Amino acid sequence: MIQLLSGFFLGWYYIPEPGLVIELREEMFNDTRFGAEVFYMHVRGVDTIFVLSYMHILKKIYLKNYVSPESDGWILGGYAFLWFHYIVALGICLSASHLSDLTLTIVANIYWSLFDNIYKTYYVIFTNKHLNTDQMTRLMIFHYFTPWYYLYLVQLHVLFCHESWDSDSGESTYEDKSGSYISWFYDAFLKEIQDAWYWTIFVFIYFWLHHFDALTVNYFFFERWNIAELDEIRFYGVAPHWYFRPLMGILVISPTHYEGLMWMGLFFVLLTFLPIIYNWYNSTSKHITTIPMQNSLIQTSAFIFFMMSLFCSASMLPCGRYYYEPEGGYVGNPWVKISYQYIYLYLAWFIHHLDLIDHHIFQFFQLFLRKCLKLYKKQTKLVKNTISKFVNFDNQNKVYYDTVFNQPNYKLNIKRYKR
Repeated sequence: MIQLLSGFFLGWYYIPEPGLVIELREEMFNDTRFGAEVFYMHVRGVDTIFVLSYMHILKKIYLKNYVSPESDGWILGGYAFLWFHYIVALGICLSASHLSDLTLTIVANIYWSLFDNIYKTYYVIFTNKHLNTDQMTRLMIFHYFTPWYYLYLVQLHVLFCHESWDSDSGESTYEDKSGSYISWFYDAFLKEIQDAWYWTIFVFIYFWLHHFDALTVNYFFFERWNIAELDEIRFYGVAPHWYFRPLMGILVISPTHYEGLMWMGLFFVLLTFLPIIYNWYNSTSKHITTIPMQNSLIQTSAFIFFMMSLFCSASMLPCGRYYYEPEGGYVGNPWVKISYQYIYLYLAWFIHHLDLIDHHIFQFFQLFLRKCLKLYKKQTKLVKNTISKFVNFDNQNKVYYDTVFNQPNYKLNIKRYKR
């Protein structure tokens, strides 16, 4: 709601002319009370929503909420997450900054590729794929109406998900009509929003304490790159916002344009249809019990590596990425490539077989311990039998010696021999 209200306020002062946007923005900062505060609230709100969205997604993955036959809420959430990327891309194009024209060209090329590059099919929306008055007017209209649709998707997501989910325990809690309040309302508005509010305060305080001047905010927590590489790489030196760096990195690292689009779309497909893919993989292994991720060292470690891979893919600018050159092949940081590979491997296969892997590992160690215990008992019995034989041998010799040396004739002969 803060984003909608601040955007509605900024729309009063916006003129869709590339040469006037920045000038009128500065005029609004100087002449309008709280103009700069509202503008930076709108800009930093995007970063906050992305941070909270990733935290929300990671939380649901950690709680295994995708292990449910009801996948409507999860699919709506993934679709809303994709839609939010589209809304933010429109906003970046409208800001008329150094990234606006580049972002507009990339989005137009993606749209054009969907129509197999048929003659100027992008013109209806993107005119000549560069900033101009007609283009910014269309984007301004789209950017005004699409957030309301996104808000509608979020409401549906909350309705479908929290009608049957318990966000803290990860278990399904269906409404039984016995309480004075409905379960999804309690779960969504008293738990999820409360957690989101705490994280919002933390994120704002963190960046506020590190950057007192709003103009110097650069989110260094997400940025690790070498500025010396800028002169050599040229196009790869473009610095997108941290939440678009994984997507742009896929386009940069891929050897062909369509392959990059395929990988970029596959990320949202794997994330959106996670419950359906999980049920398809595990259709023949329903007998295996679902193990909570917090109770398994293997699953927790795999999830931690997944979070580290997401951070790595979003923390490096394209100039430090592992990218592709037609002549030299793949060059750059190999850890970025490994991060991308693990992200797709985790979402496409590993996360759906964690319970099966845990089950087989448990069976293996259970059989291994059983064999070791059986071998231990066998060796212990063998040692006991050997010791018993030695003890019996000593006792038999003692009886024999007593029988021989304690006879009267033997003692008499010994006395005679000594004489």
